[in-house]
Amino acid sequence: MSEHGDEWHTVNPPIEQATEIPYDPSRKGPGIWRIEVEFDRAEINRLKAGIPRGPVGVTRFIKNAALAEADRLAAEAERKDLAQAD
Repeated sequence: MSEHGDEWHTVNPPIEQATEIPYDPSRKGPGIWRIEVEFDRAEINRLKAGIPRGPVGVTRFIKNAALAEADRLAAEAERKDLAQAD
């Protein structure tokens, strides 16, 4: 007797007969990564106080800040790796 939900686990064709789809990393194109971030009122006020007025805008400011922090953390990790190698 089959249980409810058995039909969810069937594969057509059966997995034993499936063929692998080749993956070619050279055909991978540029991607986009979208992130939604929530700020409370106090954080919004801090952003408004620190963001220069003009064409930079909140989105570009946050993107630049995130990339600068990522670069800093990567450089810090690289320094630690070099120190451990010595």
